[in-house]
Amino acid sequence: MSNDAGRVPVIACVREAWGFLRDNWRLLTPAAAAAAAIAEIGPAAVLLFSPAGSAAGPSGLGLVVLIPAILAGAMFNATILRRAVREEFKAPIGLDLSSDEWRLLGVATSIMLLAIPIFLLVSVLLTFTALRSGAGSPEAMEALAANPGALAEAMIQAMGPFGSLVLLLAMVGAAAIVIGLVALANAATLGERRIVIFQAWSWMSGNTLRIFAAILLTVIPTLLATALIGQVVTAVLVSTSGETVGVVPYLLSTTIMNFAGFLLGIPSAALGAVLYRGLRPANFVSK
Repeated sequence: MSNDAGRVPVIACVREAWGFLRDNWRLLTPAAAAAAAIAEIGPAAVLLFSPAGSAAGPSGLGLVVLIPAILAGAMFNATILRRAVREEFKAPIGLDLSSDEWRLLGVATSIMLLAIPIFLLVSVLLTFTALRSGAGSPEAMEALAANPGALAEAMIQAMGPFGSLVLLLAMVGAAAIVIGLVALANAATLGERRIVIFQAWSWMSGNTLRIFAAILLTVIPTLLATALIGQVVTAVLVSTSGETVGVVPYLLSTTIMNFAGFLLGIPSAALGAVLYRGLRPANFVSK
């Protein structure tokens, strides 16, 4: 895909993304295994502090669970993109915790902070509309607000069939923009060695739905394969452990599923690199 292509060639991009997995899976397998192990630090901590296997642990453990998994994802994503964008690979297995990883975390945080106010504003407007149209008294409005199911029904009734369709299309469009922007901005950030979000946004002009289609076609096989592996691992775990699953077998099974998810997620990250190389203007100067 060249930068003068105009329209994003969906099938060619998907083929190139999966071709990257074909050509690099041996190189990236140790990094995927290490990232999967790092991601298990959180669940292992919960099980350590909850010997009975309870999902609830001591206060504050939620953060312990999330931080290793977030770092593992950023580290592995950076490993893929360094290889795909800059043709670099850090010995011995590619994983690192350098400025690249922190920039990727900065991209995710920035896009989340940009999206949250819009989401909250839309939610408030829809809730206000539903409460006004679905309840005639303050008591009825209070009862409606306390029942999420009834509130959702009231929202749908207040918008009507046409309004619901418009909202659905708007949600699909917003998802296309956010998902495409994340994929492109991650690759551009590694390529330019600085956080690149608004520039990547401008590069998507006229191609948002095509980028979204390429992402869907890349991700769907990954989701199906990961789900199948999860079913097999769960079936083996249940057949060998019975109703009571030990800590070690449980952690081993989830590590295997994490490993499969990381390895099969390589084409999704590689697709961002393909889009970056194709959409980056030839005269763009990184500052």
